[in-house]
Amino acid sequence: MSARIRKAAIPARNSPKSQATRARIMQTATDFISERGSTDFQMNEISERCNLSKGSLYYYFIDKAGLMEAVFDQVIGDLVVRVEEAVGLASTSYEAIARIVMTLVGCIRVERPIVFAMVEELFLPPSAGSAHSCGRFARVLELLEGHLDRAKDEGLLVSDLDSRLAANAIAGACIYNALAFADEGERGKPIEDIVQRYLMLVMNGAATEKGREAIRSYDGTGS
Repeated sequence: MSARIRKAAIPARNSPKSQATRARIMQTATDFISERGSTDFQMNEISERCNLSKGSLYYYFIDKAGLMEAVFDQVIGDLVVRVEEAVGLASTSYEAIARIVMTLVGCIRVERPIVFAMVEELFLPPSAGSAHSCGRFARVLELLEGHLDRAKDEGLLVSDLDSRLAANAIAGACIYNALAFADEGERGKPIEDIVQRYLMLVMNGAATEKGREAIRSYDGTGS
């Protein structure tokens, strides 16, 4: 078969058929992550389930890393849209914060790929030469930080709260708890209950007045 014929046999990457095939490959990768609870699968498994030759598969994604990056980009992108929609329905800063946390917890509990996408985004550095877009999750943190600042302005939170640190702590708690309790009873608890406990930690803290005094007097040396 000539090079011209081979080229014509493969649809252009921007054609509807090509886009549908690419979406099918990404969905298959997402399915493997959901089924196995990890990214432990091989590209040949993707090609077999999609009924594609390895050559066709690598036409769309040059390697597994490229496929995973595309999947994670899509997952995080979808999550950001959901968070923005949830915030748009809020009338107060507290409600906005609650809706952000509820959306994060809800998505993470039922969609394991989101957990892996968040872990990859927040904790793992991009590989050399990767087209990895740093800050895919930044929009969620930006929204959370903004509404924490708004809550401070409204007198709901102490004025010296580090909103950025608090936003990262809340997001980190959502991710960690999803990983730590995925196979335990926590997963079966109502989302509203989990969200309320997160917000109690943010709004009230966990220390007594004696504990707050210990925090104020601690010099960081451990002595």
